[in-house]
Amino acid sequence: MNQSELKVKQSETLNAFHIISLSEGFDLSPLFEEKKREEKEELRFATTKPASSVISKLEDLAKSVKFSVRKSESRVRLEGSERGRKGKLSIEAEIFAMTPSFLVVEVKKDGGNTLEYNQFCSKELRPALKDICWTSPAENPTPA
Repeated sequence: MNQSELKVKQSETLNAFHIISLSEGFDLSPLFEEKKREEKEELRFATTKPASSVISKLEDLAKSVKFSVRKSESRVRLEGSERGRKGKLSIEAEIFAMTPSFLVVEVKKDGGNTLEYNQFCSKELRPALKDICWTSPAENPTPA
């Protein structure tokens, strides 16, 4: 593997425009799309854990639910083994470095049924990742 290939495999760093587009407050897509909130095909979370920890968590989840895994330095793709209503459920997680110690992970449905994706996220994905998700001190106040 040469030097240019190594640079490509490192986590992508986001610029200000990427960060703004990730903010729900600046999300203009409702002006152009008619999707309901329940039909959302992506979710995002922040973490202070390294990308390797995020990837490891996703691999552990995949193993427990019998999904196959394909990965790189900043992406993980999980694919179900059973066909659902619209084929096999597949999910892609992409990891973006905001700073070297603060990452944003974007998880999207890559294939399959949206209802099955949303059920997977609420029953499997969110519980599996809850210990690595960052929450702001304002959202999680410490008791006095």
